[in-house]
Amino acid sequence: MVKEEEDENYRPYDTLKVIGFTKDEAKGFLTNIESAASSQLPPEPKKAPDIEVKFRAQKTQLRHAQFRNLFLIVGGYAFAVLIYVIMIQVLHPDWLYAPLATRLPIRLDYVGDAAFVALFVIMTGVTMLNTKRAMQTERQQTGSKRHVS
Repeated sequence: MVKEEEDENYRPYDTLKVIGFTKDEAKGFLTNIESAASSQLPPEPKKAPDIEVKFRAQKTQLRHAQFRNLFLIVGGYAFAVLIYVIMIQVLHPDWLYAPLATRLPIRLDYVGDAAFVALFVIMTGVTMLNTKRAMQTERQQTGSKRHVS
């Protein structure tokens, strides 16, 4: 019963006849449309190189994030050591020049100097990584706007 209702509502041959097709032309036209629809190929899957390039970009971003996090952790420790040395200098100034261990010639002020230099180098590196990444992102955004316009 449903099939009859569909046929009553939609009659392609009659519709094409009203437009000006003959019965044979309408049959040929509809047959060509059905064969073209059945012969269409499914969309081609993404090519492997595109997927590989995307994977490489994600892997590079992950590696940069890992390096930045490592630098920030080491920088945090260097900052903590620097604050410790400053607090020792404020509270007990005579301890600053005492050796850290009996057999090592390393004094606490040397550790403070090393922490300051390490903190400076690490924060400069993190700033450079963030600036480089921001510049790349800005370049990509302006590049995509140029192509769209």
